[in-house]
Amino acid sequence: MKTARLALVLFAAVLPAALLATGCGKKEAAAADTVRALAVRVQPVAARDFERRLTVQGTLEAKNYATVASRADGNLDAIWVDEGDAVVAGETALFQIDPVGRENARTIAKQNLAVAQASLDVAQASAKKTEAEARKATLDFARYERLHQAGKVSDNEFESAEVARAQAQAGRAVAEAQVDLAERQVKQAEANLAIAEKNLADARILAPITGVVSARHAEPGEQMSVGKPVLRIDDLSVVEAAAYLPAQYYPEVEPGKTEFRLGVGGRAAGTHVVAYRSPVIDPTLRTFEIKGRVAAADGLAVPGQMADLTIVFETRAGLGVPSASILTRNGRTIVFVAQDGLAAAREVQPGLQNDAWTEILSGLEAGGSIVTEGQTQLRDGLAVEIL
Repeated sequence: MKTARLALVLFAAVLPAALLATGCGKKEAAAADTVRALAVRVQPVAARDFERRLTVQGTLEAKNYATVASRADGNLDAIWVDEGDAVVAGETALFQIDPVGRENARTIAKQNLAVAQASLDVAQASAKKTEAEARKATLDFARYERLHQAGKVSDNEFESAEVARAQAQAGRAVAEAQVDLAERQVKQAEANLAIAEKNLADARILAPITGVVSARHAEPGEQMSVGKPVLRIDDLSVVEAAAYLPAQYYPEVEPGKTEFRLGVGGRAAGTHVVAYRSPVIDPTLRTFEIKGRVAAADGLAVPGQMADLTIVFETRAGLGVPSASILTRNGRTIVFVAQDGLAAAREVQPGLQNDAWTEILSGLEAGGSIVTEGQTQLRDGLAVEIL
């Protein structure tokens, strides 16, 4: 009886210890299960070409264009072209302003010139007559002077001959002045006629350049004044891309050498050369303008379109990693590498960034691999599993 009671006591004492041991084993197994390697993806450090570049938004515009304005005051009688019409320099008539009034003014100017010319003819004929009379008076005076010295004519007759000579000379001076006045009147009438003809020519405007009418600012019947725009013509054969750059890039842009890549509507439109750099920097905006001639690229180079200009200042080869793989922790720029199943942080010096890739100036070597997925959850020495 005592033996059975002792066995029961021993069993009661051992059972809790066994249960406790079993519970601890399960916890250790669970803890072991939680220390699993973090699944990550890696990518080799790659050699790439990097560019120091700047992308700005610009505009496509015609290099040559003309805003055709009224050259005279008056009613806009007719416009013979519309938007989209092709015109030829010096041949295509564009519009006409009050031609009747200017035609009448030219007719009057012609008549005034004819009257002035006739007055000149009369003055010249009168001058010839006066010149002849003056020569006769001079000869008479010379004869009377000889006779007077010989005592054959009286003093009164001699004085009359002298007065007649003086009057003839004065008459000749008057006739010459009348001829000069008539000549000046002819020149004035000729100038008035030239002005009238110019005004008449200005009434009918021809295209100053070859191109396409891109805008029409007035309609027939409107009252025009000198300088008021009527049409705009763009020469579509030569198109330029224009943009403004920050002032700090001014020394690095060299016309004829600096290149830019053009993008229009999300499509590449070739590489072109900067042909123009503004001679000064805008003191208010601190920018300067550049322009480059753009060849037609599948119909993309249409004046008025927005465009992206990427100016390349420098190109160099270097090691690159995806930009998303670079982290900043505790003021350090790092990437993680997977080494012997563990994550290892490497401090790096980043350089240029292009197209989601970053140049690494120091801290990595070619051929190594860096973590590109899962890196934000890593810490130094954490177990990793490469997918």
